[in-house]
Amino acid sequence: MGTLKLKPNAEQLGQLLLCAEIDENKLAGLVSHLAELASPPLVPDGLLKEFGKQLGSLEQSETLLGQVLSLSMLVRDSDSKPVEVVRALRAAMESEEDKQTWDTIAASFQALMESAPVRLVTKAMELSYDYSNLLRGARILTDLRPLFDEDGAEVEGAVVTHTLRFEYSSDDGRHELSIAMDLSDIERLRDQCDRSIVKAKTIRDRFVKDTRRPCLISGETEKQND
Repeated sequence: MGTLKLKPNAEQLGQLLLCAEIDENKLAGLVSHLAELASPPLVPDGLLKEFGKQLGSLEQSETLLGQVLSLSMLVRDSDSKPVEVVRALRAAMESEEDKQTWDTIAASFQALMESAPVRLVTKAMELSYDYSNLLRGARILTDLRPLFDEDGAEVEGAVVTHTLRFEYSSDDGRHELSIAMDLSDIERLRDQCDRSIVKAKTIRDRFVKDTRRPCLISGETEKQND
């Protein structure tokens, strides 16, 4: 396997160097804190709270977490290791001053990427969206369509119609799909949605009770999970 090479843009390099401004003791404390979590979060918002407890700054927490998760995803996508990413980032920095600045947090940054909570959130994010097509939006459009007489001069009645419109993305970009529905279709869809929510909560709660491990319903937040 060859040496991993990265080409972060100027914005990402700037974000990484901002992370280097975080107090070293706070970073070390954060690593220890994550290692001691009995029930680690499975969503970024939950992890952000844990970062904030130790760093005491929302801005620094958001910057650090954003970079840690982004590069953790890179680790999984490229089948590389955190230590290789940390070294590659150093090599990508042009000035010796930036390299020395990065060295002050490199060990802690690597430890964060290797921590169980970060790995769990990264895996949960990956599995939640590991599909060829991802839903970006869905809505039901309801229209009133007039019924005209033979000459088109008078409206003799009307029909209410429904269209289910999906917006989704795939490997080749974003797409839209429209499907005609009637009232019974909508009622069945509503019932299926309600049942799916119940099923998801049932299996999540059962898993947590039986295994005493955290379980996330894809798309939910920590607050919804409480």
